[in-house]
Amino acid sequence: MIRSMYSGISGLKNFQTKLDVIGNNISNVNTYGFKKGRTIFKDLISQTTAGASAATATRGGVNAKQVGLGSQLAAIDTIHAGGALQSTGNTLDLGISGDGFFQVADSTNANRDGFVNPLYTRAGNFYMDNEGYLVNGDGKFLVGGVTKVDPTALTDAQASAVTAAGTAQDRADEAKIAADALTATLDPLKADVKTATDDLAAAKALSPADPAAVTQAEADLKLAEDNLKNAMDPNHADGADAKAALDAEKAATAAAEELAAANAAVTNLSYPDASSVQRNWEATGNLNTGGSYLPDMALTVGGEYRPIKIPTDAQSMSIGQDGTVTFVDAEGTLRWAGQLVLAKFPNAGGLEKVGANYFKDTSNSGEPILQTATESGMGSINSGFLEMSNVDLSEEFTDMIVAQRGFQANTRIITTSDSILEELINLKR
Repeated sequence: MIRSMYSGISGLKNFQTKLDVIGNNISNVNTYGFKKGRTIFKDLISQTTAGASAATATRGGVNAKQVGLGSQLAAIDTIHAGGALQSTGNTLDLGISGDGFFQVADSTNANRDGFVNPLYTRAGNFYMDNEGYLVNGDGKFLVGGVTKVDPTALTDAQASAVTAAGTAQDRADEAKIAADALTATLDPLKADVKTATDDLAAAKALSPADPAAVTQAEADLKLAEDNLKNAMDPNHADGADAKAALDAEKAATAAAEELAAANAAVTNLSYPDASSVQRNWEATGNLNTGGSYLPDMALTVGGEYRPIKIPTDAQSMSIGQDGTVTFVDAEGTLRWAGQLVLAKFPNAGGLEKVGANYFKDTSNSGEPILQTATESGMGSINSGFLEMSNVDLSEEFTDMIVAQRGFQANTRIITTSDSILEELINLKR
């Protein structure tokens, strides 16, 4: 009897917790960005009165005999399912369609160049303060990306001549130039052969008068019809690799042959600033740019995330689905103010509620992953909409009835056990 009473007490505690969670859900049915809770139970412990036994030659197996001692709270989950989006028509009302969170934080100083105490929320009701910064109702800054360089401020460079002093070098790492078979014809070569046979006893290396021309190796010297011809045609095989050094003259020297370098294309130039370009060298040594020079530049702007600021004299502003914030300045020019970032967690269920629609990261939620909207599953930002609570009243009322009846049933366990104990006490009368 005593065990049943304590089991009933554990049930009362658990259903009371369930009713507390349901009550909190219902009270926040109209709270923007609110995520409902869910209560999960599990059994407490079971007392084993007899253990299990295996089958024998004469009898079958016997299961264990256990008496449960009640229930306990297993978890209170936060359900991060998205709520419905309510249209407001206000540009600074932002609703997220996806898994991301807005990041808000306090500023470290008056320059707004640093943040402390970052928190995360799905409530997207933001405002513009007297300095033009986007903040929420508590004055916390909405975190965004660094400001982009305005392309309207850039002008085309005009250059009539470029003069370079000193020695300029362009390095081509492991460059290969494909060339067709090359043939070099030497000047007539005179040789006085005293005797001739079908085979030369020892191969001889013959060189023309001009030592700068090709030197023919012994492997290509042939004797035909007992006469040494007065011309040799050494060939450079198709597809063979050759190293060439390009200098300021009209030719590139490769091994012992000469290659014409008129309009030779030099590729795979390596620049420390990550610029990539193909240059053409004319035979006169001029750099042929075709009238323009357009390298591909990769520009990385360093810095931390910053708040989004709109000039107070701006005529209007808009926020795109990717979080891009633009405004029309006082002169009527469209400007780029920045881009909002969203946060995503490996385990959103591990976030801890801290009140005022805020979540903070924990060791079980994982580190936040900051990314612009519409990327990496962050979701899109809908300007002019607010995300409503994901509480379903019909579901909550049903759970309330179940919790109420469960609570009542556990009270009956206690009263029934008490009645039985009373009967036992009355046995002595």
